[in-house]
Amino acid sequence: MNGLLMARRLWRGFLALALVAAAGSAAAAPGVRTVPACTKVNVSATIDVPAGTTWDGVAKYGKWVCLVGTASNMKGTQSESQIPMFKLNNGSTVKNVVIGDGSLGSGTNLAAGGADGVHCYGVCNITNVYWADVGEDGATVKKLSGVTSKLTISGGAAFKAADKLFQHNSDGTLVITDFYADNIGKLVRSCGNCSTQYARKVTVTGVRLGTVNSSGIGVNSSYDSKSGIAGKYDVATITDLAYSGSKAKCEGYVGTGSGSEPVKDSNASNVARACVLK
Repeated sequence: MNGLLMARRLWRGFLALALVAAAGSAAAAPGVRTVPACTKVNVSATIDVPAGTTWDGVAKYGKWVCLVGTASNMKGTQSESQIPMFKLNNGSTVKNVVIGDGSLGSGTNLAAGGADGVHCYGVCNITNVYWADVGEDGATVKKLSGVTSKLTISGGAAFKAADKLFQHNSDGTLVITDFYADNIGKLVRSCGNCSTQYARKVTVTGVRLGTVNSSGIGVNSSYDSKSGIAGKYDVATITDLAYSGSKAKCEGYVGTGSGSEPVKDSNASNVARACVLK
C-alpha cells in the first residue's frame, strides 16, 4: 500500500513538472519565420471588419493571399495620410492573411502596398497575420469612446518596417505574443505626443527579433507638463524576448503633448520602472 501511494505521489510530481515545462515552452520565443506563399489580391479601400466578427483570409479565399494596396493612400509609404488595410471594430479579429507585397526587394521604403496596416478600435485580435512589407505602420491601437483598449497580436511575423511596427495611441494594453519580426525600426512605440495622452501598458511574451534599426520597444517612462498627465508613466512587461543585436531592448521617452517632440528620458530610475524585463 505504501509503495502504491509513493508511486502515485511520484507520478503527480512528474505530471506537475511536465505541466511547468509545457507552460515554459509555450512562452518561449519562436524560431525564425518566413512569409507563407500567397496569391496577390489587390485592395483599393479599407476592409471594415464589423464588431464581434472574424475576417479569416484562408477561410475567405481557400488559400493564403497577400493583400496589396493599390490606391495612392494605400501604397505603404511613410506618409501620415495612409489609410489602413483593415479597420477592426470592437470585438473583431483578423487572421490568416499576408499584408503587402514581399517580392519587391529588401529595403524598408519600397511602397509595397502595405497601407497603414491594421487599425484597432476597442478590443481586437490580430492572429497569425504576416506583414510581408510593413507600410506606414503594421498596426495601431486607436481610442474608442467608452472602451478600454486591448489589442492582442498572436502568431505571425513582420518584415521591413522603416519605423515602428506597432503604434499604441490609445489607453489600455497592447499584447504581443508568439511573434517574429526582422528588419524593423522598433517593435512597439507608445505615442510620444498624441493630443490626448494615456499611461499605457505593453506586454511582450515569447517574441524573437532579427535586425532592429532603432530599439525594441519605446515607451514613455515619464510625461511632462505639456502631456496633460504629468507624473504618470507607461509600463512595458517583457518576458522571453529573444534579441541579440546591439540596440536597446527597451528605452524610455518623456511623453509630451501635440505639437511638441518627445525626447529620451535620461532618468535611469524612470526607465527601469517602465521597462520591466523578466
